[in-house]
Amino acid sequence: MWSGSQIESLLLQENPFQCTCDSFNFILWIQSTDVKIPRLSTAVTCDTPANQKGQALVKFNINQCVNNSEAFLIYMLTNSFIIILMFVATLVHLFYWDASYVLHYMKAKIKGYRSLNSLKSAYDVFVIYDTRDPHVTEWVMKNLRVKLEEEGEKHLPLCLEERDWPPGVPLIDNLTQSIRYSRKTLFVLTEDYVKTGVFKLAMYLAHQRLLDENVDVIVLLMLEPVLQRSHFLRLRRRLCGKSIVEWPRTAAAEPWFWQNLRSVVRVDNQVIYNKTYSRYFTNN
Repeated sequence: MWSGSQIESLLLQENPFQCTCDSFNFILWIQSTDVKIPRLSTAVTCDTPANQKGQALVKFNINQCVNNSEAFLIYMLTNSFIIILMFVATLVHLFYWDASYVLHYMKAKIKGYRSLNSLKSAYDVFVIYDTRDPHVTEWVMKNLRVKLEEEGEKHLPLCLEERDWPPGVPLIDNLTQSIRYSRKTLFVLTEDYVKTGVFKLAMYLAHQRLLDENVDVIVLLMLEPVLQRSHFLRLRRRLCGKSIVEWPRTAAAEPWFWQNLRSVVRVDNQVIYNKTYSRYFTNN
């Protein structure tokens, strides 16, 4: 019986219904629908399986189609996976560089320690900067690179991440090789960059050359006034103040800045150490 597009009455009697879990959704619909089904509890009966033949379809126990223990197990596994995934993602975001350091430290412990003696430099200066900042990248590629690599006396080329790093090589390997095979490592510092794990890792590797080879390769170029309260920067100013250069505030001072930077990157840092402290940091 129809009323417009809606069913008012549905005749189901004398049909061979299967009272199994395959009819689960149909039985749920019968139990919840407002459609009138004549003789639902007497003539709408099961035909199969044999042990339920003649029993009213609406009396089929749908609870047997739901495995509570299995559902609970799936629930626990799903929730555990989500919690573990979120926990690991948070740890990676917060402690990626610490974990990377520990991993490589343990790897070195297992394989043994070997000093990295770099007898020959492939680059004059390895320039490390915030490649995620387009303004810094443009300044490095169009100003710093031109002034150090193309103008004035020509020495070994610069090592630049975006130009010289082989693709597909892990970050720590690229950093290690670039610092190892460069005479100097020039850090181009901004407020955002000094907070990154890349800067901290590169600074650690640069200091490692001082421990392994007694060679100080660090030069700091401060595009912005950063690390003002840093004990490292204060010590650096006392020990080797000339290895810290700051971008001038006036255009008139820029020629002097470039000349000073060329001089700093072309001489060994130990030559420009403060004489009062140098004997504590050198073998001489």
